[in-house]
Amino acid sequence: MDDDVRVRHWRRALGGLVVVLAVVTGCSDPSPPPPPSSLRVMTWNVQTGAHDPDEWAPVVADLRPDVLALQEVCTRDAEELADLLRRDHGLDYQVARGPIRPPTSAEAYAPVNAALGPACDTGPNDVLYGVAMLSQLPVSPPRVVTFPPDRRDEQRGYLAVDVTTASGPVSFYNAHIGLDGVQSDQLRRLAGAATAPGPAVVLGDLNVGPTRPELAPLRQGFAEVDPAGQYPTSDHGKIDYIFLRGLAALGPPQTPEVTASDHRPLVADVRVGP
Repeated sequence: MDDDVRVRHWRRALGGLVVVLAVVTGCSDPSPPPPPSSLRVMTWNVQTGAHDPDEWAPVVADLRPDVLALQEVCTRDAEELADLLRRDHGLDYQVARGPIRPPTSAEAYAPVNAALGPACDTGPNDVLYGVAMLSQLPVSPPRVVTFPPDRRDEQRGYLAVDVTTASGPVSFYNAHIGLDGVQSDQLRRLAGAATAPGPAVVLGDLNVGPTRPELAPLRQGFAEVDPAGQYPTSDHGKIDYIFLRGLAALGPPQTPEVTASDHRPLVADVRVGP
């Protein structure tokens, strides 16, 4: 074999080795994982009666939550808000209606409940008022649960829905907790309802401060987006919350100042999936 032939053989052998090394190297260096899916969650007591959907819509459009939990809202106003967001801001939200109604006529006409009729432009027996959710993602039919009535207070309860995300379903529980000693029982009932397996978010106006022991049932199974209570949401301090299970907050929440309610929105970006 002459020298030129030997050189050609060596070149072919070395070329094949380079190809093999390139393939092996490529297989041992996997591509980086995709970025985690995120979900923007917002809770806001909108103070229906004192404020209206045309005041809320610019706030929601600016913050653009994927899922929005509302308290102190008439069902009609929640639907009007979704219409305004679609018409004026190009944001398509589904409405999960969660009216919490007085369960009996006597309770409907109690002064605290009778005042809700004019706020919602209905009579006391026809009022559709309480909580609602708006979602840009597919959402299940709502499940509404009422707490035992308190004759001193409007009827309280929570709204539960399952939201379909790119990483699977997430259960949401939107609550407006009562006052004057009923918080402990209502929060215990809410925490008990939210024990189903899978990722979950409990959020809303819980009407207790961050140091109150009534929050213990939720803190046993959930993490807060503001565990130190640094972000006040009302003139009474922090009384609005977002609790997470199977999800992780992607940084601190937002509580922007607004003029469209006596509460600030509480907004958190959370990681969904691995």
